[in-house]
Amino acid sequence: MSSRVRKSTSLVSGTIATLAATGLFCGAAAAATPPPLRVASAAVASDNAQASAAGVALMKAGGNAIDAACATALALGVVHPYASGIGGGGFALVYIAKEQRIFALDFRERAPAAIRADMFIKDGKVDPRLSREGGLSVGVPGEVRGLGELVRRFGKLPFSRCVAPAEQLARGTARVSWRLAEVVQKEVATPLVAGAVAAPSPSPVAPETIFPSLFGGARTLKEGDTFRRPELARTLARLRTAGPDAFYKGQIAADIIKAVTEAGGIMSVADLEKYAATERTPVEVRYRGLRVLSMPPPSSGGVALAQTLGILASRYADATAFPKVGRTSSAYIHALTEATKHAFADRARHLGDPDFVQVPLARLLASDYHADLARRIKDGAIAASDTYGTPDAPADLHRDGGTAHLSVVDNQGNAVALTTTINLGFGAKLVAGKTGILLNDQMDDFAIQPGVPNGFGLIGSAQNAVAPHKRPLSSMTPTIVLDGNQVKLVVGAAGGPTIITSTTQVLLNVIDWKMDAQAAIAAARTHHQWFPEVLMVEPDLPRDVADGLTKRGHKIREIPHIGVSNLIVRAASGAGWEVAAEPRSPSTPAGY
Repeated sequence: MSSRVRKSTSLVSGTIATLAATGLFCGAAAAATPPPLRVASAAVASDNAQASAAGVALMKAGGNAIDAACATALALGVVHPYASGIGGGGFALVYIAKEQRIFALDFRERAPAAIRADMFIKDGKVDPRLSREGGLSVGVPGEVRGLGELVRRFGKLPFSRCVAPAEQLARGTARVSWRLAEVVQKEVATPLVAGAVAAPSPSPVAPETIFPSLFGGARTLKEGDTFRRPELARTLARLRTAGPDAFYKGQIAADIIKAVTEAGGIMSVADLEKYAATERTPVEVRYRGLRVLSMPPPSSGGVALAQTLGILASRYADATAFPKVGRTSSAYIHALTEATKHAFADRARHLGDPDFVQVPLARLLASDYHADLARRIKDGAIAASDTYGTPDAPADLHRDGGTAHLSVVDNQGNAVALTTTINLGFGAKLVAGKTGILLNDQMDDFAIQPGVPNGFGLIGSAQNAVAPHKRPLSSMTPTIVLDGNQVKLVVGAAGGPTIITSTTQVLLNVIDWKMDAQAAIAAARTHHQWFPEVLMVEPDLPRDVADGLTKRGHKIREIPHIGVSNLIVRAASGAGWEVAAEPRSPSTPAGY
């Protein structure tokens, strides 16, 4: 069983672009997984050892889970710039133990005030490049505002202490992970140039055209080497001394707007100055006597997770029935897949930014609706694609390619599930002048032209149409599960639409299949997103299981890996934590 699992881009039916998924552990291999990291008091699970260590160090220095989450997120933006950073945004779910409440913060990017959907139309057709590269693709970044708000409300340490570890990494102590070396060497198809975007290349470009704007002029990145991001270090130093406002006003803001404008964008200084993170009411569903809490719209993840669990709870009301079915049986995978397809169908048709559109949340989360969907699942066959969910609207599907998730618990009982993104890998392929900030391409998560297929052959929904100040739909699914007033587990994932299925399956592995944290995260995954009609599976699916699924009508496609998850689970004894290392990434948890 390899400790290093590589990722490659997968295309499914010509319609799915980079899934930003990683992983291999499948079939019998999962049984050989090592035990999880076991700690007594506090832990951080993230995709990078240095980022996890930064969070743990802050908790040892008197900080709490919120401080640690902020430090870890900022550090991830330095060491894994292809996935996240201060030029992006995200969502956070926080459990405050002393108040026994869950707090949900939306710091998703917003569309600029001057945006119009026709800006992405060229010669009467949607030009997908305009929403994926360059200035027009950039949404107003929310990460700095969101992290600052979390620390202000719930942290124990000043914001400056949370920024300092990332600044130190950027000054030259950051180490190249195998994932960063691989992504830069093999998967970047567009040169990154400060203040501009070059024409895309059909194959990876020479490293020297990529590195200078991000890595201090370095011409090579080899696993284990240290690297510098001096321009980003100066920006982080400014945030450390002046606070989050320095990102949205003053020289940093001016540099961002200059770069966006020169690259064809329409974002203004006022867009940055007026950006605010928004508190949301978490999505909640009861499952096996536990409270499962996740993000509401404009995240689609919490709703889809809740629907899938609700359908399974109705279909398998007796939890003891699961061992009889078998986790890797074709019957169980079929039922799970059909439940997921219902959730994705409703996600595509009904979800959007609740500040702009009516979202039928109560109906989508209702147990009687879940029971109805469960009854529609046929034991021996799939259904017609237009019969999943509530088919009364056109559909759209979105991807988050460059994404990172982190899970944190502390010795006070607090917990944070935080997912952050710059959207597709390396975001807009645009570095903001001399700031070192790699900007997002979040505008691609909108339905650019409702009713017309986008660049992936997907039909857009008016629920997620482009509008000024609107937040696009996302798949991010930061999730906390409570047993009474105690945190049972903290989980989330990266990987576009596979975020939802990965988070769901890891959660089910713990709750229904009684796996420890490491086994739960290493176990084989499947993915179906309703459209296209393809069931993706990780390698080594047993032939009899594949045959059983094929006989039911599933079109199976094997891909190397599905999702990248980070998980912390309370130990069965109730004392201490199990922390998992995701084998599909350079994940290295830390704790004490």
